[in-house]
Amino acid sequence: MNKIFISTLVAVALTSSLFAKPYMEKTPEMMQKMKQVAGEKSPYYRAKKEVFPKDYFLVSQNLPFMVGVILFHPDADKLKLSDEQLKKFKMMKKTIVPKSMKLAKKVKMMELKLAKEIVKEGKDPKELYPEVDEIAKLKADLTKAHLNCIHQVQSILSKEQFHTLLELIKNKNKSAK
Repeated sequence: MNKIFISTLVAVALTSSLFAKPYMEKTPEMMQKMKQVAGEKSPYYRAKKEVFPKDYFLVSQNLPFMVGVILFHPDADKLKLSDEQLKKFKMMKKTIVPKSMKLAKKVKMMELKLAKEIVKEGKDPKELYPEVDEIAKLKADLTKAHLNCIHQVQSILSKEQFHTLLELIKNKNKSAK
């Protein structure tokens, strides 16, 4: 009896994952636009792959980027979003993401300029402190907008949906390791 129950449970789980789907697909055009906006990578960049615009936030590793998970995660349909909720998240993507990309691009260009000034031009570090402060301010502004975005997501989702979202994020992060 237990074997039949377990077999049925496994079959249901596998079948549901086969039919799971994101609310939106990342198109080649979207990815090309992101790459175009990101521009060239610094010759001093340490990571194997730049994650634009996320790498240019002040807190870039320890806060979840929720709207992307909601719209593009393969199991996003587990959130069971209403049409109204989906409309709100698509609007957030349409309005918030371009602003973040523009600001992140500015930060990146400032960082590249800073690297050139200290490494290639040999400028006095003290001359560059105002630029560092401006970069820090812009990164802080990006992170503040990110906090507001997370709060907005919390206000749109029910507690159960938010819990499901956090599970999707945790599982995504586990599989990325």
